[in-house]
Amino acid sequence: MNVLRNTILSKKAILWDFDGCLCDSEKVHYLAYAKAFQLCNHQLSEYDYFETFTHTGGGVAKEIELYSLTCDPEAIRKEKAKIYWELILSKKAQFYSEIPKILNITAQNNVINAIASNSPAKEIELIISQYTATHLPIDKIIGLEAGMKKKPAPDLYLKALKDLNLSPSEVIVFEDSERGLIAAKEAGCEAIWIKTDLNERFTTDAPYISRMTHPELLEILSH
Repeated sequence: MNVLRNTILSKKAILWDFDGCLCDSEKVHYLAYAKAFQLCNHQLSEYDYFETFTHTGGGVAKEIELYSLTCDPEAIRKEKAKIYWELILSKKAQFYSEIPKILNITAQNNVINAIASNSPAKEIELIISQYTATHLPIDKIIGLEAGMKKKPAPDLYLKALKDLNLSPSEVIVFEDSERGLIAAKEAGCEAIWIKTDLNERFTTDAPYISRMTHPELLEILSH
């Protein structure tokens, strides 16, 4: 436990995935996609969603191919973005309860907390702005921008390293999905796989140095 704690706190920065790592928002994303797919009278399976969309990252294109749907993928994505924005405006996305304490421990140890997420920065900023209980020490937000490829491509992590002027060995990544772990690997970064009730059934061949729940991570960092 002490070895892992030292490994984490010896880094200059943690690169956090947002959805499913910092924020318990994956079910909110599902609700938005499920409503968006009603445009083509398709019922999106919640059970399958968390593997196809979040874990492996097949997403809209894979769903359309799998069920031979005739709907426009861009129309689905735009509708989803609109619905998701409305949901998070209504404060449907909340941080995992352990996250504020975790972030404060890392910050107190002079570790930079940066977000590198497939979500647009404006969505992340809105959710953070709604959290008023205590200050969240988040130093940098890197969301998906035009011209960037989503995870499992390493674009987001490479941009984070460039913006922070750090090498891969100076950071550690926290991820909740296979595609995120692959992105970390492709960027040359070590990663820890966060376990939740949504991803505990999944396995991966992507490398990670440990897998743990949020309470387990807090326990490790607190000692």
